[in-house]
Amino acid sequence: MKLDVHVSGSSVAKLYRERDEYVLSYLPDTDPADFVSLTMPVREEPWRWPRDLHPFFRQNLPEGYLLSIIREEFGPLLDGTDLSLLAVVGGMGIGRVTVTPEGGTPSGDMEPLQIESLLKAENTTTHFASLVRRYARASISGMVPKFIAPEAGADESSQVLGKSTLSTSRHIIKGSDDSTPYLGFNEFYTMRVLERLNVVPVARTRMSEDGRVLVVDRFDVDALGVITHGVEDACGLLGLPPHEKYATTTERVLNATRAYVPAAVMRAQLEQFGWHLLINYVVRNADCHAKNIALYYTGLKDVGYTPVYDIVTTQAYPRYAANPPGLPVDGRQAWAVGKTLERFFKARLGIAPKQYAEMVERLCESAVEVGQEVIEAARNEPRWHTVAKHMVHAWNDGMASLRSPKSLVSFRRLDEAIAQAGFSELQKVESGREVMGRSELLGRRSKK
Repeated sequence: MKLDVHVSGSSVAKLYRERDEYVLSYLPDTDPADFVSLTMPVREEPWRWPRDLHPFFRQNLPEGYLLSIIREEFGPLLDGTDLSLLAVVGGMGIGRVTVTPEGGTPSGDMEPLQIESLLKAENTTTHFASLVRRYARASISGMVPKFIAPEAGADESSQVLGKSTLSTSRHIIKGSDDSTPYLGFNEFYTMRVLERLNVVPVARTRMSEDGRVLVVDRFDVDALGVITHGVEDACGLLGLPPHEKYATTTERVLNATRAYVPAAVMRAQLEQFGWHLLINYVVRNADCHAKNIALYYTGLKDVGYTPVYDIVTTQAYPRYAANPPGLPVDGRQAWAVGKTLERFFKARLGIAPKQYAEMVERLCESAVEVGQEVIEAARNEPRWHTVAKHMVHAWNDGMASLRSPKSLVSFRRLDEAIAQAGFSELQKVESGREVMGRSELLGRRSKK
């Protein structure tokens, strides 16, 4: 089996298996600007990877519930290899690279989805499962139930520089399951803690009225759905397969990504990395791994970190409440950071302790403000009460773990708002790690 690899709609390479290696071979006279990956620039000699697909091509392969649906729907087309899976889903995915069976062309031919109707619908598990099945043929990673869908009413193509350019879906639709109820509510307000500060780009999100679904606007396409950017996550840049996204460190992720950032913007990009790192500690997001930190670009001269995405208060869910941070910092993988983060910021990011402290306090102040919004929202919609209670307790814990206990300043917290809302104290949870987002729609893992 050979696949055609396209960059922004133009065929640039062949992808195939040769004995025990996977091979990416650029076509003659391919423009150097049409590189497939930052790690695989255009050259005459093929790029080879042993035993499995190159990490770049694995970064967007479906996981979890979406993968199980694709296997059900397209079983006869799959031979058990990631190459055959890519042949099915590679024509639509995240970023400027698409992959099709040899001789095929990238296609965005999907039934349009009424996004506004979805936001107003009662998105039960059964209803959302039917949507995932309907839009299964797309390449998007992640364990939570999700899919890519084109919005009804959007043009299928647009005129760019005088030529027709294929449009794609402008939204990622994420759902909830039994282990992560009201995930849309959780992620929407958790992302707001950083977004409202307006200090770094944050992916734009909309929450459904029932709080179960989140619509995320893609940052690799323009308003018409025309793909504008390549996207590569740190997991792929490190040469790791997706299932090893936790098997690295914050230092390695930083080194692997900053290597491609132009010197002229390095300082601003390192500060963005810092904000992204800190927000996970404030809101207790244990699911920031190597796939949730990524670069995007239109060319080698404008590589930078993507808008921040996938920030969730994982501690709000009892199943994941005991999980430590996804990646260690300076060998430490715990919420009680001491001086660890401050040293990392100074030595690795060039951010002085005074600025670090200011960043921490701005995030904590924002968590207090958004926490009050969360409490008010739960007051108006009782079904959000439990997740809201766990979220604001988690944020209180997060703020306390970052602020200096020796400070003479009286910092704002959420204690009073929590008490006024009648939110009870939380029970202690057992330690251990559960993988965030494993859908209850999947069967349990077998024990070896």
